[in-house]
Amino acid sequence: MKHFWIVASIVVPLALGHSAMAETADPNAVPVAQDSEFIAAGKSYNVDFGDQKFRLDFKSAHEMVFTSPDGKNTANVDITTTPIGDGIYMIYWSRRAGQHVIHVDDFKRGIAYTNIILPDGSASRRRGTLAEVK
Repeated sequence: MKHFWIVASIVVPLALGHSAMAETADPNAVPVAQDSEFIAAGKSYNVDFGDQKFRLDFKSAHEMVFTSPDGKNTANVDITTTPIGDGIYMIYWSRRAGQHVIHVDDFKRGIAYTNIILPDGSASRRRGTLAEVK
């Protein structure tokens, strides 16, 4: 009987998965969106911050392709999406070591906010438009 409890104490946390363990460990942790609930999964959007424009192809709630308008700057990135309102998501990714991007995208109103932290520690914060590519 002792062996059952030892195995159960190892198997149960593994069966719950990482996010369930994180929620249990930190009651203030925010949920991560799943593909079925991420409004942009499988869709593409043009983001326009004035002097900076990008195309975001959301493959799922966990993967996105980022492309500059000239097509020279393309990256397939892992993303973390957190629902924060009706059609509003906080989306995080890192394009290269030391560069972190946090978007708050309102897919229903077509507004994108970005916070880009560069490797030197400087930050760029912008508001722009978000338009679905049809």
